[in-house]
Amino acid sequence: MLVPLALLPLPVAAYLWFLINAASIVGAAWLSTTLAKGGEERERRVGKSDASRVALAACALVIVLRFVLDNFNLGQVNALVAALAVAHVYLYTRDKKALSAIALVLAASIKLTPAMLLVYHIAKLRLKFATACVTLLVGVTALSFAPFGASSYEAFHAFVNRTVRNEQGYDFAYAGNQSLRGAVARLTNSAEPTDSREPWDALTLLLAILMLAAAVVAAIRAQSELAGISPFFCCVVLLSPLSWKAHYVALALPLATLLALIRRTSGVRRLLLVITAIASFALFNLTSPRLIGLSAAEWSDSHSLVFSGGVLVFLASLIIVTWEQRVRNASRIAEGRIS
Repeated sequence: MLVPLALLPLPVAAYLWFLINAASIVGAAWLSTTLAKGGEERERRVGKSDASRVALAACALVIVLRFVLDNFNLGQVNALVAALAVAHVYLYTRDKKALSAIALVLAASIKLTPAMLLVYHIAKLRLKFATACVTLLVGVTALSFAPFGASSYEAFHAFVNRTVRNEQGYDFAYAGNQSLRGAVARLTNSAEPTDSREPWDALTLLLAILMLAAAVVAAIRAQSELAGISPFFCCVVLLSPLSWKAHYVALALPLATLLALIRRTSGVRRLLLVITAIASFALFNLTSPRLIGLSAAEWSDSHSLVFSGGVLVFLASLIIVTWEQRVRNASRIAEGRIS
């Protein structure tokens, strides 16, 4: 899909790629906000304007602004992957399951981690949809290696070894890796350097299972699509063995969920959500070397502060499922009284 860009002069290709990235991040924020606000039909029913959705999308992007700028600066593909993953959720809620599956498969074909969203659909017992996605993913993967001809298997084997098994020997304890694996590797500070080069260890695996189990429970209990899938968007970033900070643009969707609920809650719940939003903004953006200098930024990364912000968003997305149920129940009671 991207080969045509390589045929253009570098400045033109770079500019077009920037426009694709910009459109992707704006689209991801807008679709996330549309889902968080309850969709177009609900918006018309309650008389909300597009202005509130624009404000909500802008706030979600501000929290992940550093990562958005990193993607623009480095020309990375994370914004496009995030947009495809969000589009997958949006299309599914519009009952366009074929297009939804295609969007998810494209995202997972570019980066493997969005395939984790299939666990959400399995938790919701959408087994036919999950099976169709897996089948399509296998087909796309086979097609992507087909040009290698007789060497296709060797190419695929090399890809798995280097990308999944980390046979190139990448050190996951490197401070720039703001994933669960990186945080555990730095925290345990193993005496054996080879230990931090394994994609998983016992503690990481245990914590990952617990986080994924919590996300599955939330998905089963959730009443809305967005609340149910938000923890999995967090898991896509946090549970990957390698997550650069630029990958955190995927949190635009759970952040839109969090911000939308602030307006529908009150008291202690609203305060906790506001604190979470402010704390995640600080951990994500105020740790930039452009603001605090290189030494302080490296200290922040080595102490997994960006990862901590992601964990805050993950925990908030779990709590939101329970609060959303209470808010909806209160709204139904109020509507009944009005009637």
